[in-house]
Amino acid sequence: MSTLQMDLMTSVLIPITMFLLMLSMGLTLTTKDFERIIRFPKATIIALMIQLLLLPIVAIVLGLFFDLSTMLAVGLIAAAATPGGTTSNLVVHLGKGDTALSISITALATALTLFTLPLWVGFGLEYFGSDAIKVELPIVKTAAQIGLFTVVPVAIGMWLRGNKPKSVNYEPMLTKLSTLSMVASFVMVILSDAQNNLDGAMGVALPSTLLVFTAMFVGFYIPKAFGVNAKDCATISVETCLKNMLLSLFVATNSLQSIEATYPSVVVITIMIPLAALIMLLYNLTHKQTVATN
Repeated sequence: MSTLQMDLMTSVLIPITMFLLMLSMGLTLTTKDFERIIRFPKATIIALMIQLLLLPIVAIVLGLFFDLSTMLAVGLIAAAATPGGTTSNLVVHLGKGDTALSISITALATALTLFTLPLWVGFGLEYFGSDAIKVELPIVKTAAQIGLFTVVPVAIGMWLRGNKPKSVNYEPMLTKLSTLSMVASFVMVILSDAQNNLDGAMGVALPSTLLVFTAMFVGFYIPKAFGVNAKDCATISVETCLKNMLLSLFVATNSLQSIEATYPSVVVITIMIPLAALIMLLYNLTHKQTVATN
């Protein structure tokens, strides 16, 4: 793949895909979804603390333990600090979890990520940087980029849902198109330098896998320790391990301009959906057994 083609992908295709995916999310949301946060204050707050505070710290610890390079460590932090997305809402819904809670967490976390993600990435660059690699991340510019491709399209989608109800019919198509485009982007990036990219992804495979499994366990057992019911614990667990990796890829390719920083996200993508599906499967099996014994 030529440099021009790679530039077009990272500066055009991925941002457009990001915008469309968040627009499709907006088409599924109403103001009532945000109002539900008041109904689920404990579960929502715990989920946000895990997603936006605890998991980035876990990523930092993993980066130190495995002695990752600057960009691999920062890429892992970016993957950890991203919120859930429409896919997590879908998995929760199909798995008979708490869809309202899932949507509420996703919506609020996406809005808060506008501020938290640039701060975590900036901290990672400063903490893991060296004299050989010094990358300055413009916090305000990065926040503006994230806002432009997350909050803005979500707001547009919500406005369209409220004022042009028929536009909701386009949501499945937009979601499928953006997802296919995302997958195509991943494949093209990996194939652009297959051997080096594969080696790079394998080098961060273990810490990335540990991050996702940690997200799954803390997403379930921390809420449980605070008295949250099993259904909501399973929902939060899916939200914490099934993340909007397109956002972390967007930061890696546009803000950091580093293919190496995308490797953790590539690894996370391959395992997070099967793991999230497993969470809901185990919840349903356990729930059925509980009902049967009662």
